[in-house]
Amino acid sequence: MLQIFSMLEMAYAEMPFEADECQVIYVDNGMYHELNHFVADNLPMLKNLFRRNGLEFCYMPAMFDDDADLREQIRYRIPWLKSVDPEAIAKLKAVDSKTLETAITSKADQSGVVYRGDKEEKVMKIDISDPAKYKDQFRQIARAYGAKVARNMHRKLAADPDLENLFYTLLERKPKGVIRKIIEEALIDEEVLSRVVIEKDCNVYLPDYNRHIQLRPMEKTLFFLYLRHPEGIAFKDLVDYKAEIYHIYGHLSNQSDPDKVRAAVDRLFELDSNAANEHRSRMKSAFEHEFDSVLANRYYITGKKGETLNITLPRELVDWQVQF
Repeated sequence: MLQIFSMLEMAYAEMPFEADECQVIYVDNGMYHELNHFVADNLPMLKNLFRRNGLEFCYMPAMFDDDADLREQIRYRIPWLKSVDPEAIAKLKAVDSKTLETAITSKADQSGVVYRGDKEEKVMKIDISDPAKYKDQFRQIARAYGAKVARNMHRKLAADPDLENLFYTLLERKPKGVIRKIIEEALIDEEVLSRVVIEKDCNVYLPDYNRHIQLRPMEKTLFFLYLRHPEGIAFKDLVDYKAEIYHIYGHLSNQSDPDKVRAAVDRLFELDSNAANEHRSRMKSAFEHEFDSVLANRYYITGKKGETLNITLPRELVDWQVQF
């Protein structure tokens, strides 16, 4: 039988990193070889099982096996690196054993442990008495916690309509919680914010990260508007900037028909329209597709709904090569 205990009900060492909401992490306490062999031998099946339920199943030893994957995760978390040399990979793996040793410390006396990474910090003990039921127990975890993540996502979708797309994009791309923590401790001395170059063709280029950010015309319009107004703008006050929005969007959209430009912009101001939030969400997704949210949230529009929103990037890092 699958048993679920809270952190307060079970003496369990705190994980040395903050897992993501979508992550379920298998921890081998070194005692139950049959269960550990089952996980190692069936890892692709388990990953697919959890992925179908919107979760990422993490088997920590395997998270350090693929040098190419580690290289991509380092570049995602440290986009200012021009290249990831073998020394960086070796340094990452050298920290690995110490972190794993800390992470698997557990006083669970009868089972392997699956750690559920969310604010409730659940741990699940696996019944080891019947190996034939291992797969079914993992299926229970995937269904129960996949449903929970889905409910949380649906609640958030009203405020962030593009969250689902962002969620599944990042499920594949962003560093796993444990690897992110190790990258930060082993390889980062100081964060580097890239300059933003608004090129003559209005493309958005971050030269210090060597990234072009792909934005649609309306997302780019709002991005440029907020860069031009470091004091910030509440969405309810966007109507006061209508003429400026028309001007920027008309320049970006390549629309020769002014009525079409006006219609596209006017959708931002329709009664009960959520268009501005949708564009804000897509802007966020575009940046977080390229590099980690720890840095990305300096580049897109942030702030609480109903309050003044802004882009917090220092404006001395913005280089306008085009004028509106």
